[in-house]
Amino acid sequence: MSAYPQFLAATPRVTRMEMADLYAGDATTVVQLDATPCDTWIQNLQGLVSRSPELAGTRVEVDGSWVHFIGVRKTRGPVAAHLLEVIAAAGEMAYGPVAVRPTAFAATPSPAMQ
Repeated sequence: MSAYPQFLAATPRVTRMEMADLYAGDATTVVQLDATPCDTWIQNLQGLVSRSPELAGTRVEVDGSWVHFIGVRKTRGPVAAHLLEVIAAAGEMAYGPVAVRPTAFAATPSPAMQ
C-alpha cells in the first residue's frame, strides 16, 4: 500500500492489459488502471459487460486499480479492442445523467409507464 491517499476516479485510464487462457480454471483478462475507479464506474462497467453479446458469460471483479474479466478467451476474436471500448464507455457514462447508465435500464417499469 502506498502512504499517499487513494482517490477514486470516474474515468480511470488503462495502463496495461494481459490476457491468459489458463489450463486450471477460467481464462482471464486483467486490466491495470491508473487510478482506483469509483462505484459508479464499476456499476457502469458491470452493466455494459452483462449487456454485451461479445462478452457473454464474463464476470467482472474489481480489486483496487485492477479489473479482472473472468471468462474471456483470447480465441474469441478481437476481444481486447472491445474490452477497451467498454472501459471507455463506462467512464463516459459516469458523468452522464442517471437515465443513460446501464443500471437505469435494468429497473422494471412502473405501472404508470406501461
